[in-house]
Amino acid sequence: MKLSLLFFGIGILLLLLQMTFLHLLPLGPIVPDLILVLCVYWGLHHPSVGAVLGSFMLGYSVDVVSSKILGVNAFAMSLVFLIVYLTSRSIWLHHPVVSGFVVLLASLVKGAALVLVSAIFLSVDGFWLGAIKYILLEALVAAVLAPFVFNLLRRGQIFVEKVTVPTEYVS
Repeated sequence: MKLSLLFFGIGILLLLLQMTFLHLLPLGPIVPDLILVLCVYWGLHHPSVGAVLGSFMLGYSVDVVSSKILGVNAFAMSLVFLIVYLTSRSIWLHHPVVSGFVVLLASLVKGAALVLVSAIFLSVDGFWLGAIKYILLEALVAAVLAPFVFNLLRRGQIFVEKVTVPTEYVS
């Protein structure tokens, strides 16, 4: 439970970073989806009820901050977590390069889910061409950053697992 709370706290910090400072990067409108990277990490290395709830809540937080339709990112992040979890049960996906590839595929799945739901609920002309371009570019940026973020999350996990609270005080 401590680990899920730690990762959720990191997720809130990543959300703030993603919605503020990452827009200042010289990548234009392309912003790496660090929340997605965290959801993939949860699905690969720490699948639990807390991780499912955290993925949904972080997706909903993204919706509250930046989406026209509430629940779209919550659905997409939950879908990403589920697909990564089910895939990781049958394929060994823990190498940093493979993890980056998983983030790339997960980002494409998320983008496709967002485009599909947006196409159903919103009618915007010329939406497809711009969406496909930015989905691919954001997926590539997230995949490049994934090994670094995974390394930081793994270090946080090791730190939390090492910290033990004594149950009795010896006098």
